[in-house]
Amino acid sequence: MEQKKTEHITLHLIVFGTIAIIGVLARQTVLHYGWDEFSSYLILVVCSIIMGAIYLNLQMVFRQLLSPTIERCFMRFECYRNKTVITEIPIEHHEVIECAIDTELIVSESEQKVETTSDTTEEISIPSLSESSENVAELPKEVVIPPTSSNTSIEESSQPSEYEIYHATAMAEKERASQEKLDKVLTYVKQTLVLYLNETDLNRLCGYVTEYYMSDTQPKVEHIKVDSQLKTIDIMHFGWNIGKAFGKPRLQTATFIKRVFAHTLHDSEISTIERKMSHTESVCKIKLDRKIA
Repeated sequence: MEQKKTEHITLHLIVFGTIAIIGVLARQTVLHYGWDEFSSYLILVVCSIIMGAIYLNLQMVFRQLLSPTIERCFMRFECYRNKTVITEIPIEHHEVIECAIDTELIVSESEQKVETTSDTTEEISIPSLSESSENVAELPKEVVIPPTSSNTSIEESSQPSEYEIYHATAMAEKERASQEKLDKVLTYVKQTLVLYLNETDLNRLCGYVTEYYMSDTQPKVEHIKVDSQLKTIDIMHFGWNIGKAFGKPRLQTATFIKRVFAHTLHDSEISTIERKMSHTESVCKIKLDRKIA
């Protein structure tokens, strides 16, 4: 603050001195040209007033116009901006800044103490951690879990029993025998009726026969018309042969062929078909065959 005040006084003295020198030079000039003393002093005062007015006007112009322009130019430089920010801090805040600096110093000292303490703690705790890790690493070597009876019982229960093995084997054999029987019957159907049915009807009949064998109920069928060479007794013999191979009851077989070959058996009732399907007294193309399957 004192330095700034001194600078202002020095600047004003220089300005006033310069004005006085110019006034004295103006007085000496008019005296040189023969003016009287009063006029020369008047010229001194007038020149001083004019120079002072010029200085004040220039100062106002500089502050209002030139100073902002020059400041904007200098503000492009970072060093000048930092200097400006520092100089603009109010004087009354200096004490607050000094207090903040002292507080920071105290905090930094405390942090250094804390860091020193933490380092010491880490040095002390590291050996304990390593020792504990070694102890933990040694545990698996010492602990051996013996097999329990519960684990053994679980393993034994997971294995199939002798009954289950025999049952699975018997079911597989039964399934194989059933499929083999069906294949033989389907082969018989194709070989026997290939001359009396077209390919589409023959394949459809094989599907009906498969459903008839696999299910205990009558399959949903559509009528199949065979060649006129086959008579009622032929269809009856055909039905008896496949029913015998499948082990189906006569009534169930009679119902099946009555529904499938409704055109050929339109004059025969189911009871009649059941009774006559194994007769052999008439001439026929399809013979009774007990050895299909």
